[in-house]
Amino acid sequence: MGDPELTNKAAYEVRLNDGGLYGQIGPRDFRRFADTLKWLCQAPKSLLDVGCFSGHWLHYVTQRVPSLDRALGIDVAENRIEDAKRRYPELDFRVAYAERLDLPPGSFEVVTCLEVLEHVPDWLRVLEAMHRIASRQVLITVPNRETIIQTPCIHCGKLTPLYGHLRTYTEKSFPQVPGWSLSFGRLRDKDPNLSLARRLYHIVKRRYAWLVVDYRRVA
Repeated sequence: MGDPELTNKAAYEVRLNDGGLYGQIGPRDFRRFADTLKWLCQAPKSLLDVGCFSGHWLHYVTQRVPSLDRALGIDVAENRIEDAKRRYPELDFRVAYAERLDLPPGSFEVVTCLEVLEHVPDWLRVLEAMHRIASRQVLITVPNRETIIQTPCIHCGKLTPLYGHLRTYTEKSFPQVPGWSLSFGRLRDKDPNLSLARRLYHIVKRRYAWLVVDYRRVA
């Protein structure tokens, strides 16, 4: 079977290179960034973004948090890191796995991971790595109570999760970590241009949202 991480990485690259939905970002995403920013701990000096994609969130947060003097974005996809470097050459981006980062414990005050863990096979190992690297906060967002839809892969014909989401999350999915407090919130979709069908979906499925997972180091 080979290395499952490399297999996942290859699949990730294929999906990204297919274009279309992947890699696109718009007002809806920036509204979510604004809501996520409210969860950031006060005046952090350093931040690591795990699964940074094309660097949009890292750029957004560095433009709005003047206390930050060190920021790093990592992703397993070389083409996304290349894209991030082209878009935001003033920022630091690297191709890396979080669980393989050769960083001392507590290297960054804050570690963020936005809409990434649902794509990762061994997500608990990534979660463990983030807690090792962070000294103050681990801030995560994932789809909340998502219904995973299977669709035939355009490459092999086998059933595969739509959008590459491997699992659904609730508050019970996230473990208590010794030395850290844990709290939750939700980010609602505030897009004023939602279709009627999507608006009805939100009414029927009131829990539809992105789950905010906020770990804070206990003093």
